[in-house]
Amino acid sequence: ISSSPEQTIFHLSIITMTSTLLRPILSTANVKRLASLSLRSSSSSCYHAAAATSSSCRHQSLPNNHSVINHRRYSSESSSSNGDHPTIPTFPWRHSPTPPSRLLQNDDYSGMPNNFRARFVRRLIAAKELNLNFWNVLPLPFGYAQEWEEELAGNFSVAFGLAMRELFETLFGDDGGVVYNDDQQSLSLKATLDCNHRDTSSDNTTEESFAKNDNTSIVENNNYLNLMMDQLLLQQYQHLHNNHHLPQNNNHQKMMSIHLSIKPIKAQLQNIFAVPMLTRDIVASKPHLKGGYQRLERVFKETQSYNEVKQKTYELAEEVGLDSAKRTVIAEATITCLEYFQVKDLESGRVVQGMEDGDEEEEVVHLVRFEMVTDRGEDGKREGGNWKLIDVDDLLEGNVFH
Repeated sequence: ISSSPEQTIFHLSIITMTSTLLRPILSTANVKRLASLSLRSSSSSCYHAAAATSSSCRHQSLPNNHSVINHRRYSSESSSSNGDHPTIPTFPWRHSPTPPSRLLQNDDYSGMPNNFRARFVRRLIAAKELNLNFWNVLPLPFGYAQEWEEELAGNFSVAFGLAMRELFETLFGDDGGVVYNDDQQSLSLKATLDCNHRDTSSDNTTEESFAKNDNTSIVENNNYLNLMMDQLLLQQYQHLHNNHHLPQNNNHQKMMSIHLSIKPIKAQLQNIFAVPMLTRDIVASKPHLKGGYQRLERVFKETQSYNEVKQKTYELAEEVGLDSAKRTVIAEATITCLEYFQVKDLESGRVVQGMEDGDEEEEVVHLVRFEMVTDRGEDGKREGGNWKLIDVDDLLEGNVFH
Protein backbone atom coordinates (compact mmCIF):
# COMPACT_ATOMS: atom_id res chain seq x y z
CA ILE A 1 0.00 0.00 0.00
CA SER A 2 1.53 3.26 -1.07
CA SER A 3 1.87 6.10 1.39
CA SER A 4 1.02 8.81 -1.14
CA PRO A 5 -2.16 10.83 -0.47
CA GLU A 6 -3.73 9.71 -3.74
CA GLN A 7 -3.10 6.03 -3.03
CA THR A 8 -4.32 6.38 0.55
CA ILE A 9 -7.57 7.91 -0.66
CA PHE A 10 -7.94 5.23 -3.32
CA HIS A 11 -7.47 2.41 -0.82
CA LEU A 12 -9.85 4.00 1.66
CA SER A 13 -12.48 4.16 -1.07
CA ILE A 14 -11.84 0.53 -1.97
CA ILE A 15 -12.19 -0.58 1.65
CA THR A 16 -15.51 1.22 1.87
CA MET A 17 -16.91 -0.44 -1.24
CA THR A 18 -15.37 -3.88 -0.78
CA SER A 19 -18.64 -5.78 -0.66
CA THR A 20 -19.49 -4.99 -4.28
CA LEU A 21 -16.25 -4.21 -6.11
CA LEU A 22 -14.26 -7.28 -5.06
CA ARG A 23 -16.96 -9.94 -5.31
CA PRO A 24 -15.46 -11.68 -8.39
CA ILE A 25 -11.92 -11.71 -6.95
CA LEU A 26 -12.48 -12.59 -3.33
CA SER A 27 -15.13 -15.25 -3.53
CA THR A 28 -15.11 -17.72 -0.67
CA ALA A 29 -14.19 -20.53 -3.05
CA ASN A 30 -11.19 -18.67 -4.50
CA VAL A 31 -9.78 -17.74 -1.12
CA LYS A 32 -10.18 -21.26 0.23
CA ARG A 33 -8.45 -22.61 -2.88
CA LEU A 34 -5.50 -20.27 -2.31
CA ALA A 35 -5.43 -21.13 1.37
CA SER A 36 -5.03 -24.80 0.60
CA LEU A 37 -1.69 -24.06 -1.06
CA SER A 38 -0.07 -23.09 2.24
CA LEU A 39 -0.78 -24.68 5.62
CA ARG A 40 1.42 -22.45 7.70
CA SER A 41 3.37 -19.24 7.41
CA SER A 42 7.09 -19.30 8.17
CA SER A 43 7.62 -15.55 8.51
CA SER A 44 8.17 -15.26 12.24
CA SER A 45 10.21 -12.08 11.95
CA CYS A 46 7.39 -9.94 10.51
CA TYR A 47 6.12 -8.71 13.83
CA HIS A 48 9.21 -7.16 15.50
CA ALA A 49 8.59 -3.50 16.39
CA ALA A 50 4.81 -3.91 16.25
CA ALA A 51 4.80 -6.30 19.21
CA ALA A 52 3.56 -4.97 22.51
CA THR A 53 6.12 -7.01 24.43
CA SER A 54 8.94 -9.43 23.70
CA SER A 55 7.90 -12.50 21.74
CA SER A 56 9.96 -14.61 24.12
CA CYS A 57 7.17 -14.16 26.66
CA ARG A 58 4.65 -16.18 24.63
CA HIS A 59 2.64 -18.58 26.73
CA GLN A 60 1.90 -22.25 26.19
CA SER A 61 -1.58 -23.74 25.94
CA LEU A 62 -2.67 -26.00 28.78
CA PRO A 63 -5.14 -28.88 28.74
CA ASN A 64 -8.78 -27.87 29.04
CA ASN A 65 -9.45 -29.47 32.43
CA HIS A 66 -11.39 -26.58 33.96
CA SER A 67 -14.24 -26.11 31.50
CA VAL A 68 -17.11 -26.64 33.97
CA ILE A 69 -18.38 -23.30 35.17
CA ASN A 70 -21.31 -22.09 37.23
CA HIS A 71 -23.10 -19.66 34.92
CA ARG A 72 -25.19 -18.35 37.83
CA ARG A 73 -22.11 -16.59 39.13
CA TYR A 74 -21.91 -14.35 36.12
CA SER A 75 -25.63 -13.93 35.51
CA SER A 76 -26.06 -12.61 39.04
CA GLU A 77 -23.55 -9.82 38.51
CA SER A 78 -24.47 -6.24 37.84
CA SER A 79 -24.98 -6.19 34.10
CA SER A 80 -27.34 -5.34 31.30
CA SER A 81 -29.97 -7.79 30.13
CA ASN A 82 -27.78 -9.37 27.49
CA GLY A 83 -24.69 -9.58 29.71
CA ASP A 84 -22.42 -8.17 27.00
CA HIS A 85 -22.12 -4.58 28.15
CA PRO A 86 -22.18 -4.60 31.96
CA THR A 87 -22.71 -1.35 33.76
CA ILE A 88 -19.84 -0.33 36.00
CA PRO A 89 -20.17 -2.53 39.11
CA THR A 90 -18.24 -2.20 42.36
CA PHE A 91 -15.27 -3.61 40.46
CA PRO A 92 -15.37 -3.33 36.63
CA TRP A 93 -14.64 -6.91 35.65
CA ARG A 94 -16.40 -9.41 33.38
CA HIS A 95 -16.13 -13.00 34.61
CA SER A 96 -17.71 -15.23 31.96
CA PRO A 97 -16.96 -18.49 30.12
CA THR A 98 -17.83 -16.87 26.79
CA PRO A 99 -16.72 -13.65 25.06
CA PRO A 100 -19.19 -10.90 24.09
CA SER A 101 -21.79 -12.27 21.69
CA ARG A 102 -20.81 -9.86 18.90
CA LEU A 103 -17.86 -12.12 18.12
CA LEU A 104 -20.30 -14.82 17.04
CA GLN A 105 -21.73 -12.27 14.61
CA ASN A 106 -18.24 -11.37 13.30
CA ASP A 107 -18.76 -7.76 14.35
CA ASP A 108 -15.40 -6.03 14.77
CA TYR A 109 -16.85 -2.56 15.47
CA SER A 110 -15.12 -1.27 12.34
CA GLY A 111 -18.39 0.04 10.95
CA MET A 112 -17.57 -1.53 7.59
CA PRO A 113 -19.51 -4.28 5.74
CA ASN A 114 -19.75 -7.48 7.74
CA ASN A 115 -19.22 -10.17 5.11
CA PHE A 116 -16.39 -12.56 4.23
CA ARG A 117 -14.91 -10.45 1.42
CA ALA A 118 -14.97 -7.21 3.39
CA ARG A 119 -13.42 -8.81 6.47
CA PHE A 120 -10.69 -10.41 4.33
CA VAL A 121 -9.76 -7.09 2.71
CA ARG A 122 -9.68 -5.36 6.10
CA ARG A 123 -7.34 -8.07 7.35
CA LEU A 124 -5.18 -7.72 4.23
CA ILE A 125 -4.88 -3.94 4.60
CA ALA A 126 -3.99 -4.32 8.30
CA ALA A 127 -1.39 -6.97 7.48
CA LYS A 128 0.25 -4.58 5.04
CA GLU A 129 0.59 -2.11 7.89
CA LEU A 130 2.58 -4.82 9.71
CA ASN A 131 4.70 -5.35 6.57
CA LEU A 132 3.18 -8.77 5.88
CA ASN A 133 2.33 -10.14 2.45
CA PHE A 134 -0.79 -11.61 0.90
CA TRP A 135 0.11 -15.19 1.75
CA ASN A 136 0.31 -14.36 5.45
CA VAL A 137 -3.33 -13.34 5.46
CA LEU A 138 -4.89 -16.39 3.84
CA PRO A 139 -7.11 -18.35 6.22
CA LEU A 140 -5.75 -21.79 7.02
CA PRO A 141 -7.86 -24.96 7.18
CA PHE A 142 -8.61 -27.12 10.23
CA GLY A 143 -8.52 -24.18 12.62
CA TYR A 144 -4.81 -23.43 12.15
CA ALA A 145 -3.58 -19.86 12.57
CA GLN A 146 -0.76 -18.08 10.80
CA GLU A 147 2.39 -17.76 12.88
CA TRP A 148 2.15 -13.96 13.03
CA GLU A 149 -1.41 -14.27 14.35
CA GLU A 150 -0.29 -16.58 17.14
CA GLU A 151 2.59 -14.27 17.98
CA LEU A 152 0.43 -11.18 18.02
CA ALA A 153 -2.23 -12.81 20.21
CA GLY A 154 0.45 -14.10 22.57
CA ASN A 155 1.94 -10.65 22.94
CA PHE A 156 -1.51 -9.19 23.59
CA SER A 157 -1.96 -11.73 26.39
CA VAL A 158 1.32 -10.67 28.01
CA ALA A 159 0.59 -6.97 27.49
CA PHE A 160 -2.88 -7.37 29.05
CA GLY A 161 -1.40 -8.95 32.18
CA LEU A 162 1.35 -6.36 32.51
CA ALA A 163 -1.12 -3.49 32.02
CA MET A 164 -3.43 -4.86 34.73
CA ARG A 165 -0.46 -5.35 37.03
CA GLU A 166 0.66 -1.74 36.57
CA LEU A 167 -2.90 -0.48 37.02
CA PHE A 168 -3.52 -2.42 40.24
CA GLU A 169 -0.16 -1.48 41.71
CA THR A 170 -0.86 2.16 40.89
CA LEU A 171 -4.33 2.11 42.46
CA PHE A 172 -3.60 -0.01 45.52
CA GLY A 173 0.10 0.60 46.11
CA ASP A 174 2.95 -1.84 46.39
CA ASP A 175 1.46 -3.31 49.57
CA GLY A 176 -2.00 -3.76 48.02
CA GLY A 177 -1.60 -7.50 47.47
CA VAL A 178 -0.55 -7.46 43.80
CA VAL A 179 1.60 -10.43 42.75
CA TYR A 180 2.79 -11.14 39.19
CA ASN A 181 4.47 -14.39 38.15
CA ASP A 182 6.76 -13.82 35.18
CA ASP A 183 7.09 -17.49 34.31
CA GLN A 184 3.36 -18.22 34.17
CA GLN A 185 2.36 -14.63 33.34
CA SER A 186 -0.24 -14.94 36.09
CA LEU A 187 -1.58 -12.06 38.16
CA SER A 188 -3.12 -12.03 41.63
CA LEU A 189 -4.84 -9.17 43.46
CA LYS A 190 -6.10 -9.06 47.04
CA ALA A 191 -7.24 -5.65 48.19
CA THR A 192 -9.97 -3.70 49.95
CA LEU A 193 -12.28 -1.27 48.18
CA ASP A 194 -13.66 1.86 49.78
CA CYS A 195 -17.04 2.11 48.08
CA ASN A 196 -17.98 5.34 49.89
CA HIS A 197 -15.71 7.30 47.53
CA ARG A 198 -17.08 5.78 44.37
CA ASP A 199 -18.27 8.40 41.90
CA THR A 200 -21.59 7.05 40.60
CA SER A 201 -21.34 9.26 37.52
CA SER A 202 -18.70 6.81 36.27
CA ASP A 203 -21.49 4.75 34.69
CA ASN A 204 -21.22 7.33 31.91
CA THR A 205 -18.09 6.69 29.85
CA THR A 206 -17.47 10.22 28.61
CA GLU A 207 -14.35 11.99 29.84
CA GLU A 208 -16.30 14.87 31.43
CA SER A 209 -18.34 12.50 33.63
CA PHE A 210 -15.50 11.60 35.99
CA ALA A 211 -15.00 13.72 39.07
CA LYS A 212 -11.47 14.10 40.38
CA ASN A 213 -10.48 11.86 43.28
CA ASP A 214 -7.28 10.92 45.06
CA ASN A 215 -6.42 8.23 42.55
CA THR A 216 -7.10 10.29 39.42
CA SER A 217 -3.87 12.25 39.68
CA ILE A 218 -1.97 9.06 40.55
CA VAL A 219 -3.17 7.38 37.37
CA GLU A 220 -2.67 10.45 35.21
CA ASN A 221 0.88 10.93 36.48
CA ASN A 222 1.91 7.36 35.68
CA ASN A 223 3.39 7.86 32.21
CA TYR A 224 4.19 4.17 31.82
CA LEU A 225 0.58 3.19 32.54
CA ASN A 226 -0.74 5.79 30.13
CA LEU A 227 1.47 4.36 27.40
CA MET A 228 -0.05 0.93 28.03
CA MET A 229 -3.74 1.83 28.39
CA ASP A 230 -6.06 4.40 26.85
CA GLN A 231 -7.27 7.21 29.06
CA LEU A 232 -10.97 6.35 28.73
CA LEU A 233 -10.29 2.78 29.78
CA LEU A 234 -8.26 3.95 32.76
CA GLN A 235 -11.17 6.09 33.85
CA GLN A 236 -13.26 2.98 34.35
CA TYR A 237 -10.99 2.06 37.26
CA GLN A 238 -10.23 5.47 38.77
CA HIS A 239 -13.08 5.28 41.27
CA LEU A 240 -11.38 2.38 43.08
CA HIS A 241 -9.82 3.13 46.47
CA ASN A 242 -7.76 1.18 48.93
CA ASN A 243 -8.52 1.80 52.59
CA HIS A 244 -5.01 1.01 53.81
CA HIS A 245 -4.48 4.57 55.06
CA LEU A 246 -8.10 5.39 55.91
CA PRO A 247 -9.20 5.92 59.55
CA GLN A 248 -10.65 2.75 61.04
CA ASN A 249 -13.18 4.47 63.35
CA ASN A 250 -15.61 5.52 60.62
CA ASN A 251 -18.67 3.32 61.18
CA HIS A 252 -20.28 4.54 57.95
CA GLN A 253 -17.68 3.17 55.60
CA LYS A 254 -18.87 0.62 53.05
CA MET A 255 -15.93 -1.75 52.58
CA MET A 256 -15.53 -4.48 49.99
CA SER A 257 -12.78 -7.06 49.62
CA ILE A 258 -11.57 -7.96 46.14
CA HIS A 259 -9.85 -11.22 45.23
CA LEU A 260 -8.78 -11.75 41.64
CA SER A 261 -6.34 -14.27 40.19
CA ILE A 262 -5.71 -14.67 36.45
CA LYS A 263 -3.63 -17.26 34.66
CA PRO A 264 -3.73 -17.12 30.83
CA ILE A 265 -3.71 -20.48 29.06
CA LYS A 266 -4.57 -19.61 25.46
CA ALA A 267 -4.86 -16.57 23.20
CA GLN A 268 -6.37 -16.23 19.74
CA LEU A 269 -6.48 -13.29 17.34
CA GLN A 270 -10.09 -12.54 16.38
CA ASN A 271 -10.18 -9.34 14.34
CA ILE A 272 -7.75 -6.87 12.85
CA PHE A 273 -8.29 -3.89 10.56
CA ALA A 274 -6.68 -0.57 9.65
CA VAL A 275 -8.15 2.92 9.73
CA PRO A 276 -6.53 5.11 7.04
CA MET A 277 -5.72 8.75 7.87
CA LEU A 278 -7.41 8.91 11.28
CA THR A 279 -5.77 8.40 14.66
CA ARG A 280 -7.12 8.87 18.17
CA ASP A 281 -4.88 11.92 18.69
CA ILE A 282 -6.13 13.54 15.48
CA VAL A 283 -9.75 13.01 16.54
CA ALA A 284 -8.98 14.38 20.01
CA SER A 285 -7.62 17.59 18.45
CA LYS A 286 -10.51 17.75 15.95
CA PRO A 287 -13.54 16.19 17.65
CA HIS A 288 -15.79 16.76 14.64
CA LEU A 289 -13.79 14.08 12.81
CA LYS A 290 -14.98 11.37 15.21
CA GLY A 291 -16.80 8.73 13.17
CA GLY A 292 -15.42 10.13 9.91
CA TYR A 293 -14.28 6.73 8.66
CA GLN A 294 -17.65 5.12 9.33
CA ARG A 295 -19.48 8.02 7.68
CA LEU A 296 -17.85 7.06 4.39
CA GLU A 297 -19.54 3.67 4.57
CA ARG A 298 -22.90 5.32 5.21
CA VAL A 299 -22.36 7.60 2.20
CA PHE A 300 -21.78 4.58 -0.02
CA LYS A 301 -24.81 2.76 1.35
CA GLU A 302 -26.99 5.77 0.62
CA THR A 303 -25.61 6.75 -2.79
CA GLN A 304 -23.90 3.62 -4.21
CA SER A 305 -21.64 6.18 -5.92
CA TYR A 306 -17.86 5.76 -6.16
CA ASN A 307 -17.47 9.43 -7.12
CA GLU A 308 -19.40 10.53 -4.04
CA VAL A 309 -17.27 8.37 -1.75
CA LYS A 310 -14.10 9.61 -3.44
CA GLN A 311 -15.17 13.23 -2.95
CA LYS A 312 -15.98 12.69 0.74
CA THR A 313 -12.67 10.87 1.18
CA TYR A 314 -10.76 13.81 -0.33
CA GLU A 315 -12.59 16.15 2.05
CA LEU A 316 -11.58 13.98 5.00
CA ALA A 317 -7.98 13.82 3.77
CA GLU A 318 -7.81 17.60 3.40
CA GLU A 319 -9.17 18.02 6.92
CA VAL A 320 -6.58 15.64 8.35
CA GLY A 321 -3.76 16.90 6.14
CA LEU A 322 -2.80 15.50 2.76
CA ASP A 323 0.81 15.04 3.85
CA SER A 324 -0.15 12.81 6.77
CA ALA A 325 0.71 9.14 6.32
CA LYS A 326 -0.52 8.02 9.72
CA ARG A 327 -2.93 5.11 10.05
CA THR A 328 -4.35 3.17 12.97
CA VAL A 329 -4.33 -0.60 13.25
CA ILE A 330 -6.96 -2.06 15.60
CA ALA A 331 -6.84 -5.69 16.70
CA GLU A 332 -8.77 -7.90 19.08
CA ALA A 333 -7.87 -11.20 20.74
CA THR A 334 -9.62 -13.56 23.10
CA ILE A 335 -7.61 -14.68 26.11
CA THR A 336 -8.73 -17.85 27.84
CA CYS A 337 -7.73 -17.83 31.51
CA LEU A 338 -8.03 -19.86 34.68
CA GLU A 339 -9.53 -17.30 37.01
CA TYR A 340 -10.88 -16.77 40.47
CA PHE A 341 -12.88 -13.59 41.01
CA GLN A 342 -14.78 -12.38 44.04
CA VAL A 343 -15.98 -9.09 45.50
CA LYS A 344 -17.43 -9.42 49.01
CA ASP A 345 -19.19 -7.02 51.37
CA LEU A 346 -16.97 -7.13 54.46
CA GLU A 347 -19.76 -6.10 56.82
CA SER A 348 -22.37 -8.64 55.76
CA GLY A 349 -20.10 -11.28 54.25
CA ARG A 350 -22.28 -11.32 51.14
CA VAL A 351 -20.63 -11.97 47.77
CA VAL A 352 -21.71 -9.13 45.48
CA GLN A 353 -19.70 -10.18 42.41
CA GLY A 354 -18.17 -13.39 41.22
CA MET A 355 -17.53 -16.66 43.03
CA GLU A 356 -18.17 -18.09 46.47
CA ASP A 357 -15.57 -18.89 49.11
CA GLY A 358 -13.88 -22.22 48.49
CA ASP A 359 -14.72 -22.35 44.78
CA GLU A 360 -11.96 -23.47 42.46
CA GLU A 361 -10.69 -21.27 39.67
CA GLU A 362 -12.72 -21.41 36.47
CA GLU A 363 -11.98 -21.15 32.79
CA VAL A 364 -13.14 -17.76 31.49
CA VAL A 365 -12.63 -15.75 28.32
CA HIS A 366 -11.60 -12.10 28.11
CA LEU A 367 -11.73 -9.99 24.95
CA VAL A 368 -8.93 -7.42 24.70
CA ARG A 369 -8.78 -4.67 22.09
CA PHE A 370 -5.52 -2.94 21.14
CA GLU A 371 -4.56 -0.22 18.69
CA MET A 372 -1.31 1.01 17.17
CA VAL A 373 -0.47 4.01 14.99
CA THR A 374 1.71 3.40 11.93
CA ASP A 375 3.53 5.90 9.75
CA ARG A 376 5.62 6.05 6.60
CA GLY A 377 8.93 4.23 7.04
CA GLU A 378 11.99 3.57 4.94
CA ASP A 379 12.07 1.62 1.69
CA GLY A 380 8.32 1.78 1.29
CA LYS A 381 7.68 -0.11 4.53
CA ARG A 382 5.39 0.93 7.35
CA GLU A 383 6.79 1.85 10.74
CA GLY A 384 4.75 0.76 13.73
CA GLY A 385 4.48 2.41 17.12
CA ASN A 386 3.46 0.77 20.40
CA TRP A 387 0.30 -1.22 20.91
CA LYS A 388 -2.06 0.29 23.47
CA LEU A 389 -4.91 -1.44 25.31
CA ILE A 390 -8.11 0.48 24.52
CA ASP A 391 -10.90 -1.82 25.75
CA VAL A 392 -11.47 -4.97 27.79
CA ASP A 393 -14.60 -7.11 27.42
CA ASP A 394 -16.42 -4.25 25.69
CA LEU A 395 -16.53 -2.05 28.80
CA LEU A 396 -16.40 0.86 26.32
CA GLU A 397 -18.11 -0.99 23.45
CA GLY A 398 -14.85 -1.02 21.54
CA ASN A 399 -13.84 2.54 22.45
CA VAL A 400 -14.48 3.53 18.84
CA PHE A 401 -13.14 6.87 17.56
CA HIS A 402 -13.19 6.37 13.80
